[in-house]
Amino acid sequence: MSLTTENCQDGAAKLSEVEAEMLSTDLQDWIVTDTYLEKTFRFKNFYETMGFVNAVAWMANQQDHHPDLDVSYSRCRVRWNTHSANGISRNDFICAARSDALTLKANS
Repeated sequence: MSLTTENCQDGAAKLSEVEAEMLSTDLQDWIVTDTYLEKTFRFKNFYETMGFVNAVAWMANQQDHHPDLDVSYSRCRVRWNTHSANGISRNDFICAARSDALTLKANS
């Protein structure tokens, strides 16, 4: 099953280093630490950047799992973590994969 087809689950537990390493193979260009997943997305202009930000916001609201976003004219840094797990959970990988999928849809 692809991470993009999964939904976030309440009470997701912190992943072990081995579990996180296995899931990280499904992501491209994400920085994976024991406390967060992070990626900087780059765009042509502010309009495209904000389109992505709004799409991430909509997806995050649907999943009830919300990232930290750092936004500027042509980039958006997305950082996922699970505060209640005090680290990263499967939910973070699901939302990271869904974030990547949003840019694939926009570029196709």
